[in-house]
Amino acid sequence: MTANQARCLSALLIDAHHNLCTQITTGSVMHIYHRLGIAPKRATARGDLKTLARLGLLTEHGLRHSRCYALSPALY
Repeated sequence: MTANQARCLSALLIDAHHNLCTQITTGSVMHIYHRLGIAPKRATARGDLKTLARLGLLTEHGLRHSRCYALSPALY
């Protein structure tokens, strides 16, 4: 993992922790990255969400084209 990837994932987890009731979507990840001055593609945002879900830090909800994520209850 590069330093930039670690920075993105950290920012995403911090935002999720501060907004526990908010669903995390690809669009919300892109908004977080934009605030950091990063302009990733949607595929990058989706990949980052999937990575965090595989690590058990986020849980997936919904169908493939309307999927959202939430902070894993173990991290509250």
